[in-house]
Amino acid sequence: MDKLDKTYEAVAMLESLGLPVSSEQLNVIAQMEKEYLRDEIIPLIKQELEPLVEKMRNCFNLEVSYSKADGLDIQLKDSSRQSRSLFPAEEVKGYRKKKFIIRVTFPDKRVSCHKIVSNTFADVIKYAGAKNVEPLGITLLGENIISSSLMENERYAAGQQEIEPGLYVCTYCDTERKLEILKTINRELNLNLIIEKVMLD
Repeated sequence: MDKLDKTYEAVAMLESLGLPVSSEQLNVIAQMEKEYLRDEIIPLIKQELEPLVEKMRNCFNLEVSYSKADGLDIQLKDSSRQSRSLFPAEEVKGYRKKKFIIRVTFPDKRVSCHKIVSNTFADVIKYAGAKNVEPLGITLLGENIISSSLMENERYAAGQQEIEPGLYVCTYCDTERKLEILKTINRELNLNLIIEKVMLD
C-alpha cells in the first residue's frame, strides 16, 4: 500500500498546483489498485471469511462494491445468478480449507510468517533463488512453478508472483501443498530452514 499512498500524494500535489493529471496516469493508478486488490485484499477477505461460513450447507454469492461517494457495500446475491468467483481457489479440485499458516525461520534467524501464505512461499523461493528451484522440476497446474511469463488464464496468473525480474513463481495451490513444496526445496537445496505450521484458531 505504501507505493499506492505515494502515488495518491503525487496526484494530490499535481491537483493542488493546478496541473493536469493525464488519462495515462489515471490508468496506471487503476492498474496499481487492481493489483493491490488482487494480491492483498482478496486473499485477506477470503482468509477472514472462510471460518465464518464453513459450516453453511448452501452456496451463495457475495457482491462487493466500493466508491468514494457510497463507501463499501457488500450484498448477498441469488446463488442462481452467474457471477465470477471472488475466491477462485475454491474452484480447484482438491481445495481444502486453510487450518494453518506457515512460519519459516532462515539460518540468519529472520522469520517469514505472513497471513497470506503465498507471500511466505514467495519469500522462500526468493531466498533459494528461482534458477536453483526451477531444475527441481516441481510443478503446479501441470507446469514448472518457475516461469518466465504470466499464464494466459487470468485466474492462474493472479496466483503468480514476480520474484526476480522476468521470473515468476506459481502459488496457486492450498496451504498443505505449499508446505510440501517448501519442505522439498529445503531438503533438495540444503537450505537449513526451519519450516513449521502455525495453527489457526
